[in-house]
This record gives sequence, structure tokens and C-alpha cells, in this order.
Amino acid sequence: MSVSTWILVAAMVGSAALLWARIGLNLSLTSVLIALLLLFHGPAYLYYTRSYGPDTEFFEVIVSAAKGQDVLPALDIALALTFVFVCLGIAFADFASGLSRRRWQRSVRAWAQSQIAPRSWEIRRIGASCAVLAAGLMLPFILIDGQVPKVLDYFTSDLGEFEKIALRREGGGSSFYLYNLLLSNVLPFAAFCALGLVFARVGISRAQAIGFILLVAFGKAATLSKAPLAVFALQCAIAWLMLHRLTLSWKTIVGISTLATSLFVVMSWVANPTGDELLLVLDFLFYRVFMIVNEGLLEYFAAIPYVIDHSWGTQSSWIAALFQSEPRLPTYWLVGAVHRGELGSTTTVMFMGDAWADFAWFGVVVTAFLVGAFVRWIDIQLIVKRGKTVASVAGLALGHYGLFIAFSTSFQTALITGGLAFVVPLVHFVSDRRARQGRRVLPDSRACSPWTKVPTP
Repeated sequence: MSVSTWILVAAMVGSAALLWARIGLNLSLTSVLIALLLLFHGPAYLYYTRSYGPDTEFFEVIVSAAKGQDVLPALDIALALTFVFVCLGIAFADFASGLSRRRWQRSVRAWAQSQIAPRSWEIRRIGASCAVLAAGLMLPFILIDGQVPKVLDYFTSDLGEFEKIALRREGGGSSFYLYNLLLSNVLPFAAFCALGLVFARVGISRAQAIGFILLVAFGKAATLSKAPLAVFALQCAIAWLMLHRLTLSWKTIVGISTLATSLFVVMSWVANPTGDELLLVLDFLFYRVFMIVNEGLLEYFAAIPYVIDHSWGTQSSWIAALFQSEPRLPTYWLVGAVHRGELGSTTTVMFMGDAWADFAWFGVVVTAFLVGAFVRWIDIQLIVKRGKTVASVAGLALGHYGLFIAFSTSFQTALITGGLAFVVPLVHFVSDRRARQGRRVLPDSRACSPWTKVPTP
């Protein structure tokens, strides 16, 4: 193996050691972050770049864009730096907050031992928020965008894959950006809060909660895409797990993996109903989940800077204005055009690839550090300082979606569209720690409904 390969393997081993010895295998955002790095860009990356990729014609097309330069060593080092600086960001957050390994482990254990006891004002706030969001936002947009016939056409027609892609491009989601944004973060957070109240058996009827959750699921389906609905269903299942504990057994991991695979198989079949053979669907999923994420990184490093210069932030209009230049097309369009010969096909990658495109090695290092530190800060706020509440469970579930976005696009997109920047504020809105002081649990909170007036204790 080359020197760069050994460096990458050492970084992977070090990250795995941190996960095992300090973080633990659990549903905290920090644990999921490192686990996903290892899952998508650990052995899977080595397999793609050393075995799977070189056997395909497109691999040669990609590397030929680098004008004879070997891009794999640079990509190896960039991934190694990502592993290392994500871990350093986590360590910095622990140091800055004074969090010891023992205190972290005690907080994770305490999560499983504590019971959720929402206050009356928390129940009212969740119920009122769900009612306002349903009546004032979701139902109107279902009518405005004509989402019902679109969803029925997409999920019941026997159109092929390309016809359904055309349907998604023409009518998927909403033309209103703010609605699409809220559907990615605020609305699922409210749904997870409602789900938490149902399983805590307090304050909300099953019909009311299920009705709101189904509205959010319908909104996800109206995007006419495979991933959003499947990811939302998986988030609901994980939220249910977090209502009990954060730790993961191997049996639980197998169960989550089986559920995720089943959901994506079903959604892949919906998107392409002509794919009759299960093995072909599974092979396609393997390529989409594990290979294409690393193929995209190779595309970025072969195209940048050999064909496309680093943008140095000029994709943002305000940065371009500082340099008196026009904002250029998004990098995922430009990279797709380099390797496919026409503008129209896109290549999206995880946060490290986007950071490389913008700010070269500086971007790789700084972005990885910020990702690790910020994600760890959220864990400290929700798990260590707040403990298990309906809001903190919903916040972690939303944070998992933010990580999914971070492994699909840029860190900036994960903060806004993925909702990572909103996790702590939303939890604070539902469950203000200062407001909780001096409050007590209602003697019979099961009799309270968040859609009705609740007497103040």
C-alpha cells in the first residue's frame, strides 16, 4: 500500500478507537457522525478506489480529467484529515465544556434510567405548535400545490424511472422555498415531539398525533423523491428508540439496518416499478449508498483544480460582490459537466468535497473541525445538560437528518436545510430549562390535551 493509504487507514483506526473508548456506540449525534464517516468513507472508500471503481469505464473517464495527475493520494490525505479534524473538533468541544469521559458515560446511562414527564406548559406548547403548523401551513400548501394528485400519480402509476424523475422535476415539493425549508426541519421536529407525547402517554390523543405525523409524511411524499419519506420513517423509528435509551446493542443495529434497507428497497421499487428482481434492486442500492458517495469525491478531486479552479467562496453572491465578480454556477453542476460532457447532470458529495471545492486544504481542515465541534456541542446541550425530554429526543432525531444532509451536500446546507443550526433553539423553545425550574408535573397529566386549555399547576 502507498504512504497515503497507510495514513488514511491510521486515521480510520484512530477514529474508531475514539468512538469505542470515549463516545460509545449509541444514538448521540457524535457517535452517529463518526460511525457514518467510517461506514460511507472507510472500507467502502478503499473498496471503491482500489477494486470496484477501476473495473468500470466511468472510473477512467473521471481520472482522465486530472490531466495525468494521480488524484488518489490527495483524496486519501483529504479523507484522513477529515477523520482527524472531526475527532479534534469533538475533543475541543469536550475540553471547552469540561466534559470528562466518565461524565459523558454517566449521562448516557442516566438517559436510559430517566422517565419523560412533560410539564403542562410543554404539552400546551407542542399541541398549539402542531395545530398551527397543520392548519396554517401544511393543509393550505397541500391545496395550493395540488399535492394529492401528484402523490397518487407518482406512487400508483407504472411509469418508468426516467418518467418519474421528470415528474419530480416538474412538480416535486413546493415552489415556496420557506415551506420546503420548514418541511426539512421544523415540521419533522414538531412531529417527533407529538410522537414523544404519545409514547410517554401524556397530553395528546393518538389520533391527533398520528394525524399530524401523517401530514408531515405526506409532505415528504409530495417531494416525489425516494429518500425523504424513507428517511422520515426511519427517524420516527429511531425517535421511538431514543424515548427508551441511547445505547445500541448489536441486535438493535441489525434491526435498524434491516428497517433502513427495507424502506429504501420499497422506495426504489416505487421510483422504478419495472425493476422486478430483488437482487438488481439491492445491487443498485449498494452502488447508490456506498459506491457513488466515493465516486463523487473522486469526481471532485479529479476536476478541481485541474479543470475547475477553487471557488474561494465566489459561489456566494455577497462574497462575489466583494471581489466585484459574478457568482459562478454551483460546483455540483460544473463537476458533472466535466465528467459527462454536458451541463445538466449533477454530482453531489459530502461536506469534505464541498469544502475542498471552495477553499482547498484550508476548507477541508476547518470544515471538518467545525463539524466535529458543533455536533458535539449539540450533544452536550441535549444529552448532558438537559437529559431525556420529549424536546431533546425530537432534537436528536432532527440532528440525525442534519447529519444525513451533511453526508450528501455541504456543511452549510446541513446547518440550514438539515436543521442542525435549529436543533438547540427548537429544543429551547419547547423545553426552556429556566422555565422548568420551580415547575412540577401535573398530578394526572394524561387527562390533559395540548389542543385544549390546561390548568396551570
